[in-house]
Amino acid sequence: MKRNTIIAKGSSTGTTMLLLLAGLMAAPLANAEITVGLYAGQSFTDNGDLNLTQGKTNLNFSDVSWDDKSFEEPIFYGARIGYWFEDAPNWGLSIDFAHLKNYLEYDKNAQVSGVDANGNSVNGVQPITDHIQDFNMSHGVNTLTFNGQYRWFPAGQRDQTLLGRMQLYTGLGAGFSVPHVEAMINGVQTYEYQAGAGPVVNGMMGVNYDIYSFISGFAEYKLTYVDVEDDLTGGGTINTETVNHQLIFGLAAHF
Repeated sequence: MKRNTIIAKGSSTGTTMLLLLAGLMAAPLANAEITVGLYAGQSFTDNGDLNLTQGKTNLNFSDVSWDDKSFEEPIFYGARIGYWFEDAPNWGLSIDFAHLKNYLEYDKNAQVSGVDANGNSVNGVQPITDHIQDFNMSHGVNTLTFNGQYRWFPAGQRDQTLLGRMQLYTGLGAGFSVPHVEAMINGVQTYEYQAGAGPVVNGMMGVNYDIYSFISGFAEYKLTYVDVEDDLTGGGTINTETVNHQLIFGLAAHF
């Protein structure tokens, strides 16, 4: 069954999500700490397999390569809303949106196996462009995750001393993706956002440093696994599992 799709040419999905989440979080939550952060940085994507089904085609492409183009428009960026409990200040929750990008390096060769569009068996190294003329998610894989977090205070408490301004943190979470699929497969184009394209799991570790009053800066390593199954116009799917390493830097406001 085909999932619901949102046909668009912009990247407004992330903005809409964040506005909705901000509205949900706007109500006062006792005296706990609430944080709102924005970040950007560099993403790296591991090689992995890709599966294509379309008509008679059922092909697996082994160990394909991906490009991230983190600093090309639209850039890789993200936003996060966090909540740290008043009675247990080391523990918290967050909602994280990341405009993560994946571009298939389709101009390379790959080990291809399965059945091609003519019903012929395939098992060997072939140019990817024999079957896929273009595939990327440049307007974002667009991951939304719900995370549990834990932080440490190296000074034993949070204060205005040099070490007291620092907090180390880690977190784990899961969610879903809303990718913008851009594909040209055997002359058939797909260009749309797709909701519920697959699960997302991520983990993070980083350091937050209070700069001034309620403003802090943070640096973080985040690992994100995304299992995406994209529907193709006219029928068929393109499925891939990517492991994305992100080095991010951001600013956060604390309330």
